[in-house]
Amino acid sequence: MAPIRAHHKSRTGCKTCRRRKVKCDEDSPVCKNCTRRQIECVWGDPPRSTTQPSTNLRALPSATFVSSFPSIMASTALDLQGIELMHQYTTSTCYTFCKETSALEVWKLTVPRIAILVDNSFLLPALLAVSALHLCTLNPSHPLALQYSCAALAHFNEAVNSIPSGDYRDADDGTVFIAQLLIGVYGFATSQSVHAPSDWLRILRTSSSTFRTRLSGLQQAVVAPLIPWITGPLDLSDSTETCHPFPYSLSTLAHPLYGSPDLDEIRDASVSATYQHAVCFLRRTWICSSYPDYHMHAAFFWLILSSDSFMKMLHERRPRALILFGHYCAIMTRLNGPWWTQRDWDAELVRMSSVLDDRWASWMDWNTGLAISSIQEEESFMLEIYNSVMNVASV
Repeated sequence: MAPIRAHHKSRTGCKTCRRRKVKCDEDSPVCKNCTRRQIECVWGDPPRSTTQPSTNLRALPSATFVSSFPSIMASTALDLQGIELMHQYTTSTCYTFCKETSALEVWKLTVPRIAILVDNSFLLPALLAVSALHLCTLNPSHPLALQYSCAALAHFNEAVNSIPSGDYRDADDGTVFIAQLLIGVYGFATSQSVHAPSDWLRILRTSSSTFRTRLSGLQQAVVAPLIPWITGPLDLSDSTETCHPFPYSLSTLAHPLYGSPDLDEIRDASVSATYQHAVCFLRRTWICSSYPDYHMHAAFFWLILSSDSFMKMLHERRPRALILFGHYCAIMTRLNGPWWTQRDWDAELVRMSSVLDDRWASWMDWNTGLAISSIQEEESFMLEIYNSVMNVASV
């Protein structure tokens, strides 16, 4: 029988070694014992919070506050908390992205596998960030909710700071694209405003370029089953009329018609075209919102594909841009989507209404969902705009 190896108590080492009653080499921040066993290395006692965890996703702790919790800081190695977050992702979080079988299999099985096995520093923290945020929202009064929210922010910051940008060459196309979408989910759930300039929105909008310029690589990658789910329904006329049809008034918003307010703005052909493109993409968002499998597409499509020029107009709070954003909020209100799409969209609509004066009332029909006289006429008109947009994009 082999002799039992002697254990030596450590009084100045990490708490993990002291609890296991083994000698610690006191190598901070992670000692060799914990590194070798791939377990959490805890130093000191984290301060106890005397306040209840916030239930508001848009009031997450700052990066400075996260530093008070060294035991939950993001790490590429899966510690006990990382294993818990991975379990949460594969058993619950991934199901909030889609319901279609082949796409769900990628989110549930393929994405975690490549996050762990593929050599990168951004996909795993992006996945863990969304999973921790989901845990926090499921039970915001749980004693560990504050730790989950801190861990979510730490993993999110790691993903944002390490994801490739521009003409990257050292990362797999599919890995980058999935990480961009996960960062978008986190930002969408936590941001005060989904259209304000931010790192997460910049990264999410970059996914459009990734998809367009690297489509051939994505088609060969393990994430290929996600492509039909990402593009959404391709037939613009393949939609059923609902109690909230797409407002026909928007078809005139970008055109210099007699009696329209601020005609000088849209007499500029490039400005008019920018608004037409935004209307076209908004209608596609409206169509996708009626498909349960395309909720992520409905939430992201308009934000991703609207041009930089339009996003600048929206940031400048131009009335036509605000009107289109108001209709986007109305679509999201009726979407009844997963947890990460839930916010007070009605409050956004109230803010839009308070900024726009009575001259724009004809286009502010997002509360009534005014029916159109001819669905076929509208579909033909919007399809014509869509085709013109695609022709311009291809030139």
